[in-house]
Amino acid sequence: MSNEWKSLKILIVDDDSFQRSIVTKVLNLLGVTQVASAADGHAAELRLAEGWDLLILDLNMPGMDGIEFLNVLADHALNPALIFFSGEDLRLLEVAEDLARDLGVRVIGSISKPIDRSKIEALLDRVELKTAPQAKSFTQSELSEAEIRDGLAAGAIRLVYQPKVDAVSLDMVGVEALLRWETPEGELLGPGAVVPVAERTGLMFELTQAIFASAMVQLSQWCQEGYRWKVSCNFSVSDLTESSIVRVLEGALKASGAPAELVILEVTESKLPEDVSRVMSSLTRMRLKGCGISIDDFGTGFSSMEQLRRFPFTELKIDRAFVNGAHDKPSAKAIFESSVDLARRLGISSVAEGVEDETDLTLCRSLGVDLIQGFYIAKPMFSEAVVEWAVARGH
Repeated sequence: MSNEWKSLKILIVDDDSFQRSIVTKVLNLLGVTQVASAADGHAAELRLAEGWDLLILDLNMPGMDGIEFLNVLADHALNPALIFFSGEDLRLLEVAEDLARDLGVRVIGSISKPIDRSKIEALLDRVELKTAPQAKSFTQSELSEAEIRDGLAAGAIRLVYQPKVDAVSLDMVGVEALLRWETPEGELLGPGAVVPVAERTGLMFELTQAIFASAMVQLSQWCQEGYRWKVSCNFSVSDLTESSIVRVLEGALKASGAPAELVILEVTESKLPEDVSRVMSSLTRMRLKGCGISIDDFGTGFSSMEQLRRFPFTELKIDRAFVNGAHDKPSAKAIFESSVDLARRLGISSVAEGVEDETDLTLCRSLGVDLIQGFYIAKPMFSEAVVEWAVARGH
């Protein structure tokens, strides 16, 4: 039990007075003394300004129910953490959690009625982490078209690489190349400042060429140093419809000396077009040249089976929405499990994205995932740090 629990201010929002009293008693036993209650969303709204650390919210209430209250909470200046406490089925609780997160509410988890002391104790541990002081967030503004053109000419691209490891041994297998952009002032920006503008202004293909060429030079260098890691690069649909795409990629491979068998081209499933013939032609030709082809963010599109049948994919990357925390989400776990099984039946590698903790890793292993990627393993890092990280792990 954590002594810090004693300082938490908790508001229980439930129309059942008996449930409110039981939860209050359990919290008191755990050392939490600042506990209050409200009978529905309307009553809770009136008390939000009191500065609560945590709300324990029922879903089905008369007056203002829990779902309607989420919109109130999302618009409020104060942003307490939230635990759902309901007698509704697990699937409905899971949907409510997803909705709350979409609205920007800090959801810690859910507890089914009646109250379970061990479960609320475990969730309170997570509240401590969530309510610890956070670095102030900021909104990254987009660069202008002129800034991107100038940056491409000046070599503003700086790639970072996130390791992909074997799910069982945790041995380093490869990396995913990710874009960073260095401004003239030396500030590093993420892809959100560059990619949307490049897509709108016809600069995406030029940007992709520069990223791929840089990644291939790095791959070649690693090979010369004795590290034969696979390098994955992301491609947009607009890139793959360019008539010169295969020639350009071949040119980058030849110029760098990077081996095609260590290259993986990643394509996001949700962005694949209905008319896929040109994209399929480009990917198939690169597959013939030895490159691997990965379907990224699998499960986020609406034609997954058809895309898998038609494209020469060698890897299936399961979106983090079905991986992170899936052990507590029956529907996400079911989709995760079926995706891994599908990859196995198709004879292609499965990659789980968004592995954030030990429970995610344990689930990946139990389902037979081939490769994993996520902050629990390693964050994206510059090329020099990748080598240091791998060497430190004995790779």
